Amino acid sequence: WSFIDLLYYWNCTATTIGFGDVCPQTQLGRLLAIVFIPLSVVTLGEVIASVFSFVSSRIAAKAEKDFIRREITLSDLEYLDVNDDGKVCELDFITFMLVAMHKVDQRTIKDIRRLFFALDAGKDGFIEKEDLITLRQRKRFSKRLKRDRKKTERWFETKMTKESKRKKKKWFGQSY
Repeated sequence: WSFIDLLYYWNCTATTIGFGDVCPQTQLGRLLAIVFIPLSVVTLGEVIASVFSFVSSRIAAKAEKDFIRREITLSDLEYLDVNDDGKVCELDFITFMLVAMHKVDQRTIKDIRRLFFALDAGKDGFIEKEDLITLRQRKRFSKRLKRDRKKTERWFETKMTKESKRKKKKWFGQSY
């Protein structure tokens, strides 16, 4: 085959068109085609995916730069002002920007906030060493309660089992 025929064959097989006008004629050529055809399809798919990824990342980076460079309007400030005091704190601004730039979704922000409030045992808006100690103590106490409850349940089950066996013996021991 000439180089042009080889490129034509690769193009037809990689794009899965397969006109059939150019195909391997020898036994060795057919054996090599078993490896070549799937490999060429995968390779072309990877090339297309890489090009698309490169182009889309460039577009996204440009859109992100444009978004960061734009001026904040009064309507943006009103939207960001969650407590209607005319001010926007750093955390609210960063949260808004991350969500607006599609770096993180609103659900993830809610999950992170929920985690923060769960770790803030003192409910003072800060996570401190005392909060972690308190949470550890609560966890130990909770484990102890579960363990004690299981012991009580097992004791009660044993007691009930013994009681029911005694009643069965008494019942079946009676003559009709």
